Amino acid sequence: MLTIIGLGLGGPNSITMDGVIALSLSDHIFYETYTSPIHPETIEWVKLKSQKEPIHLSRGQVEEPNEIIDLAKEKNIALLIVGDALSATTHVSLLLECKKNKIEYQVIHNASVLTVVAGVLGLQHYNFGPVATLVLPEGNYKPTSPIDKIKANMKNGNHTLVLLDIKADQPETEPIYMTAAQAAEQIIEAGLSGEIKVAAAARVGREDQKLWYGKIKNLAKTDLGNEPHSLVVPSRLHFTEKEFLESLEPL
Repeated sequence: MLTIIGLGLGGPNSITMDGVIALSLSDHIFYETYTSPIHPETIEWVKLKSQKEPIHLSRGQVEEPNEIIDLAKEKNIALLIVGDALSATTHVSLLLECKKNKIEYQVIHNASVLTVVAGVLGLQHYNFGPVATLVLPEGNYKPTSPIDKIKANMKNGNHTLVLLDIKADQPETEPIYMTAAQAAEQIIEAGLSGEIKVAAAARVGREDQKLWYGKIKNLAKTDLGNEPHSLVVPSRLHFTEKEFLESLEPL
């Protein structure tokens, strides 16, 4: 059996009771960090409570999951995912593999940045348009589709949640996270005005969460501290949204 467990956004206290029970019943525990960095205390807590050594998987081991699937045919396997197990991930492919191999599976959901970041910034979910993802530049590769989404959302009066890239394909290498400042620079370079106002968040759901609001040109020069960072480009604001954003730390 394969159980995919969403860890939420905080530390060990964010794990649901269903998740704790599933961990106690698992024969092997795996985790990945290429979709989001894991809270440093979480792995130690899992190790202590389960009396098992969680195994760090690379992106390739998750996307070509022969090892996991083979084990799940005979054992109870847990895969730990930061946030929600199936939000902003491609892990539904694991469920398809289980179906093909007639392996029982379950998904334990949890809080995702897709929903939480809007709430902590005082923004209403139904005012958001399609999500955009900015990627770390590689040579001359600079996709324009994320910027096009931001522009389209602004034209339609919708806010844009901008997800920021992470390069963490191999467990043995230090991950590289796109910062909100890098994202702001990329958006300005693509032709959006440096005068537009944006909301930025760092470490959403954690004890050291911080929130900002101000001009994107100022964000491009601001260090938000440790990742992960999140960015929202607001458009037409309800008066309560505007009031809340203006109460945040200014950029």
